[in-house]
Amino acid sequence: MPSALDLFATPEQLRGGDHVVATYALDLPADADALARMTGFAVGQTIGTWLPVPGITAEMRARHEARVLSVLSVPPIDVGEAPERLGYLVRIALPTINVGDSIPMLLTTLLGNDSSTSVEAKLVDVELPDSLSATLSGPKLGVEGLRALTGVQGRPLLLNMIKPCAGLTPEAARDIFRETALGGIDLIKDDELIANPPYSPVVERVRLFTAAAKEAAGETGVETIYVPNVTDRPDRMLDTARRAVDAGARAVMVTYATAGYGSLEALAEAVDVPVLGHFAGAAPFFEGPATGMSAPIAMGLLPRMAGADMALVQTPYGGGSIRRLSYVRTAHQMLLPRPGLKPTMPIIGGGVHPGTVDRYVTDLGVDTILGAGGAIQGHPGGAAAGVRAMRQAIDARVAGVPLADAVAEHEELRQAIDAWGALD
Repeated sequence: MPSALDLFATPEQLRGGDHVVATYALDLPADADALARMTGFAVGQTIGTWLPVPGITAEMRARHEARVLSVLSVPPIDVGEAPERLGYLVRIALPTINVGDSIPMLLTTLLGNDSSTSVEAKLVDVELPDSLSATLSGPKLGVEGLRALTGVQGRPLLLNMIKPCAGLTPEAARDIFRETALGGIDLIKDDELIANPPYSPVVERVRLFTAAAKEAAGETGVETIYVPNVTDRPDRMLDTARRAVDAGARAVMVTYATAGYGSLEALAEAVDVPVLGHFAGAAPFFEGPATGMSAPIAMGLLPRMAGADMALVQTPYGGGSIRRLSYVRTAHQMLLPRPGLKPTMPIIGGGVHPGTVDRYVTDLGVDTILGAGGAIQGHPGGAAAGVRAMRQAIDARVAGVPLADAVAEHEELRQAIDAWGALD
């Protein structure tokens, strides 16, 4: 006979097992039966519906049914009157046997199924068992591999994105690329608003930009890596990426939220070069306070699981509305050790200029990529001077030289600070 305890378990009981542990935040009327709502959700996300159906066996329940690990009210009111509504943090363990190594199926299981058993809740944390991490693509290179590829150690990497975002012919964009590369920059990527349009095919850009990178390297000693955007429907994206690599591309980029996390995973497995994951289109996943998932999962954990070697992070300093806690925790999801998954290198983009370098290194350390657009192309001395100004700020921060002293020593840096100031 089924027991009232069957749908519950302790963390110790399942420790070391093959379960994904998901944490949800939700809000319910104070008189709602939170336990009933969450056990219904656990069943609905695994084997059941709102009514019993034939075919469910005890063995099936043991192997495939989720278990509720905890239901905690926030605030933790045990006695006395409660407010009209209470917040809850709920942890549910879902068997990995149900999803295999499929990120799309994992998300389907985590984010909602049958409307009759679902709840309005936000996914705020995910704990992966080692068995699942071992089956995921994950980054091929990670931080160490990117440093080996670029030859850069001990400082943040420097990235530029070609502006204007769209409308340039490959030849015109090549000239901008070359001027920027003459500053000695590590990486230059496409803007997310251009991929493989008829007026500027990816493969043509790769050929032109790769040649420009070699020309500039003859003067700077730094062969800038071009990162073309190959975002498209999956079949065309993979074909474009392979042709880009054959033409000389040493990295590729995709907007994973619009292409799909599964498409990012397929891309990472299809090419032997690092993949840059851009967060364009990810905001609807996390902007709602009561549904979807948290920003650190959408922009941090999932791109890492799917194989992004480097990925964009939103910050509260460049005009975005994301909270500082979410920004820092997104980077933590990329960088902190996880069994079976190499770290993903965070890319800081949006409003980055020499006066922001100290803030980002203080927040996240040196294993980051600073993505400066307008501060490079819009530098008073030109794009190459913009690159040098960023490097001067980075080198000063790593060496422990106060910004004011570095400004007094470097004209390009002084012009940048005069133009855009410094972030406190």
